[in-house]
Amino acid sequence: MNVTQGLRRVLQTNSEGIATVDGDRRRNWREIGERVAKLAGGLQGLGMKRGDRVAVLMLNSDRYLELYLGVAWAGAVIVPTNIRWSHAEIEDSLRDCRASVLVVDKAFAAMGVELAKAVALTLIYADDDTGPAAARDYERLIAATKPVPDAMAQREDLAGIFYTGGTTGRSKGVMLSHANIVSNALHMLSEGLLPDGTIYLNAAPMFHLANGGGMFAALIGGGCNVIVRTFNPELVMATIEKEKVTATLIVPTMIQMLTDHPMFRTATCRRSSESCTVPPRSAKRC
Repeated sequence: MNVTQGLRRVLQTNSEGIATVDGDRRRNWREIGERVAKLAGGLQGLGMKRGDRVAVLMLNSDRYLELYLGVAWAGAVIVPTNIRWSHAEIEDSLRDCRASVLVVDKAFAAMGVELAKAVALTLIYADDDTGPAAARDYERLIAATKPVPDAMAQREDLAGIFYTGGTTGRSKGVMLSHANIVSNALHMLSEGLLPDGTIYLNAAPMFHLANGGGMFAALIGGGCNVIVRTFNPELVMATIEKEKVTATLIVPTMIQMLTDHPMFRTATCRRSSESCTVPPRSAKRC
């Protein structure tokens, strides 16, 4: 039991199925599998060893999903970083987990350069434009690398370090094994929350474990992960309608923002070939 088993399964059962939707970019599982194996090789080529920590400071994106899988494929440990933290809090977490690599996108490029200098780690830029000169380019790293075999982590191997919010003191890094993460996703599947073929919307932050449960469950079930960069009521409702999203995970504050939005009065949710108009303040399910 490990984080990459879902990817290996879906490559056998639904390789040409749509894996990720990020704006106008769509990739199938075969493409994701190739990119993940190359990403793992690229990270190893930079000197990353089994068990090394790879921190990620990014908004939601299809590349975030690739990093969850690619870091595990390389036998390393992912550290999803809270984007709402201050510079000092992020730097403290990087030192605490002994990160050797930091991956950033455009939103955090400038901070990433400063953090890489302060903590002395390798910086990777993962976005659609040209990043800072001090960073390795994510897409070039993939393009220039041959795929490597899955490291095949064991169930009790460390998969990720997830920091608490720090509401009662200094934030603490919670160390989760591959079995921890996969078991959580399997529990969701066993309850029928995300059936096979689910179209899951990553509307909550992808650094958060709550969203991760849905993301991995959709992956294991051969579904599709639709991604919005940040939560925005209009964008979320438009994406649900356009991509025929069947499941998402959002907290009460997000639900309130959706129901308070004027667009909610006429927003149309679609499930399979059926559709319904959601009335304002309604708890009905489509």
